[in-house]
Amino acid sequence: MGFVAPLILGALATLAIPVLIHLIQREKKRVVEFPSLMFLRRIPYQSVRRRRIRHWALLMLRLAALALIVAAFARPFFRRNTLAAAAQQSAREVVILVDTSYSMEYGGRWARAQAAARDAINGLSAGDRASFVLFSSGAEVAVRSTSDRGRLGSALAAASAGPGATRFAPALKLAGSLLGESPLPRREVILISDFQRRGWEQTPGRDDVRLPDKTVVTPVAVGDPSSANLSVTPVSLQRTRFENQDRVAVTAGVANRSASAARVTLSLDLNGQQMQALPVSIGPNGTASVTFAPFTVSSRNMRATVRLPPDALARDNVFHFVVSPGEPVRTVVVNRAGAERESLYLLRALSIGDTPRVEITERTSDTLSDNDLRVATVVILNDVPVSDTLADRLARFVIAGGGLLFSSGPHASWPAARADVLPGLPGAIVDRTSGPSARLGALEYSHPVFELFRAPRSGDFSSARFYSYRAIDKPVAPVLARYDDGTPALMERKAAEGRVLLWTSTIDLGWNDLPLKPVFLPFVHTVIRYLSDYAEPPSSQTVGQVVPALRAAHVATSSRGATIALAPSGARLTLGAEDGAIELGEQGFYEVRTQGAGPETATVLASNVDLSESDLTAMDPRELIAAVIGRPATGPNGFAEPRPTDDAQAQAQRLWWYLLVAGGLLLAAETLLSNQLTGVS
Repeated sequence: MGFVAPLILGALATLAIPVLIHLIQREKKRVVEFPSLMFLRRIPYQSVRRRRIRHWALLMLRLAALALIVAAFARPFFRRNTLAAAAQQSAREVVILVDTSYSMEYGGRWARAQAAARDAINGLSAGDRASFVLFSSGAEVAVRSTSDRGRLGSALAAASAGPGATRFAPALKLAGSLLGESPLPRREVILISDFQRRGWEQTPGRDDVRLPDKTVVTPVAVGDPSSANLSVTPVSLQRTRFENQDRVAVTAGVANRSASAARVTLSLDLNGQQMQALPVSIGPNGTASVTFAPFTVSSRNMRATVRLPPDALARDNVFHFVVSPGEPVRTVVVNRAGAERESLYLLRALSIGDTPRVEITERTSDTLSDNDLRVATVVILNDVPVSDTLADRLARFVIAGGGLLFSSGPHASWPAARADVLPGLPGAIVDRTSGPSARLGALEYSHPVFELFRAPRSGDFSSARFYSYRAIDKPVAPVLARYDDGTPALMERKAAEGRVLLWTSTIDLGWNDLPLKPVFLPFVHTVIRYLSDYAEPPSSQTVGQVVPALRAAHVATSSRGATIALAPSGARLTLGAEDGAIELGEQGFYEVRTQGAGPETATVLASNVDLSESDLTAMDPRELIAAVIGRPATGPNGFAEPRPTDDAQAQAQRLWWYLLVAGGLLLAAETLLSNQLTGVS
């Protein structure tokens, strides 16, 4: 107990007054008058009666009344910290946030987190309500606002650390939402975590996190003062072609997050069998890498894993990835009959390079079959006249997702009835053979076709000379490049899932010398990449990513079965046809396939933990609290609200008022008793 004005307690010395009053004996003497006193001897009067207290009850009432009044003016109060005072004054709405990221599996962190959460549940008062929230990269409400400790305890017993990474912002935003819905006057967040610094620094939208006013944030840090950890870094794959087969050399690294050097063995497993093991030495707080011997990629979806020996944090000691033979971009080049040599420069450019590798088929407009269009990704019309029938077939090809490049040289034509396919119809020939030749200019460098050439010295299109080109009738699409007179050189039109590019000159030496320029080779490859929508499939994914399932499955368009995924734990997931997406929630290999399709159509996805979680460096919880409540966390134990002042606690408890009333009642009782004892009615 404390007092706001302890000096007033000195007035308790006045308690001696009632004692003195009771000890004073007043004696009334009777005076007898005599006519003469001359014959009487003077004798001094002396009282021999002993002084004593006769009314103990009256004395006790007076002493107690004075003591209570003096104590009331000293303003007493019981000392409480913020949380105890809140529990005493009113009920609380509590949100218990428990970090379930995989760094909580280090040492005894998860056991300490469970103990802290159990203490928080047991510390709830009768009128309190609590929500139990588990969070890592996202946040999930396990139990919503209840006073049932049994439900909260069951949710805690069922919880476990998983493969996610720490992200504080989603959890704190969810906590703010839960507190905002509560009618209870007191609000509290109990945050149980190892408080990894990267969990806050790498959180998107952290500046938008604000908790309701007067929210108390209690951090419970369960980390270790020091920690050491080794983790496998993402692998690098070097592909080569040998005898029409892909060979892959894997380079893997190890990160050492400790102050001492380490020497370990790094192994490579392929389809469950260890292929090679190499020793690696890593310096303090350093990294090191090794390159394994190349192996032949003999089939699709080969499952590979790089492993470290187990340590205190095992999840980051493995890195999974998938290796498949490179999928070529199947391209059909359509020439005029007898004019195959006009595609010489184009074919040589396409045959160079393997990212992507282009598989070329040559056809004429008469020999182009439906099967060619069915397996093709890109069709290049090299200065050919197009009939109505062929235009219809090409329109269906584009709508189904194919890419079309139409080079409109002197022989090119397109039926007006299918003008909805091209960006515009080839018009009259513009002759620039007399006078200065035309130059390319006004390139749209923001477009993927020209984005590669945005940087200085990355390719000069202006050096190419154009002697003839086609004007465009009824242009309806964006222009990606123009000649110096403003005539479109390259135009684009998108139709459903496909893309169409219209090149208004030739792709040989007939009307220009672009094939002789160094920029021609990368230009042809960027065009093929864009038309095929080529993206090199990633060898690995990260837990928490959402992968488009239908695109990942490589299923033939004729298949109509449901898409399913088998998770690493064996759980079977049926994916909806609308979104068709897989959220990777486990570490390991996912297998995605379509029901009714053969196993060769399946796709395997490798899911790994976010390696930023491997850095166990902790932050001061007060930094995070200050950021989310908008003021420094100055209270004891990192509480968001400081300890209340003596005056505030005395004002809240109002003990002085009760003491003053009690003192007044005792004085009234003392008056009644005193009157009764003295005979006053």
